Amino acid sequence: MTAKRLFIWTLFFALFVALTALFWRQLFDRTPRSLRDLGGTPVGEDVHIYGESPRLDREADRALLADAKRGNPSAQYMQGTIMEFSDMKEALRWHEAAAAQGYELSIERLRQLRETPPAAQ
Repeated sequence: MTAKRLFIWTLFFALFVALTALFWRQLFDRTPRSLRDLGGTPVGEDVHIYGESPRLDREADRALLADAKRGNPSAQYMQGTIMEFSDMKEALRWHEAAAAQGYELSIERLRQLRETPPAAQ
């Protein structure tokens, strides 16, 4: 391999690395902070598992609610599923918001909820 060819390949590789780094940086900048911190921080050898830390659970709940309010249909579906146990009217509102965007899981869940008698819910 000649010095010229080695220089060209090194230049292409450096350009590739720089463009890849810019792509990931831009993707990271567009991700809401609430979603970046959603997983919690590792503690020792373990990672946060939902239900083990009330503080991290509250942060995850706030991040999910904020994402649902921004219009993310999967977050709206999850919010509706969570609310089914405490407030069915609110749950239906979240499922309808996601279904209006064509989210299949919410459409199916709304169909199931409407077919189920109110006493069973």
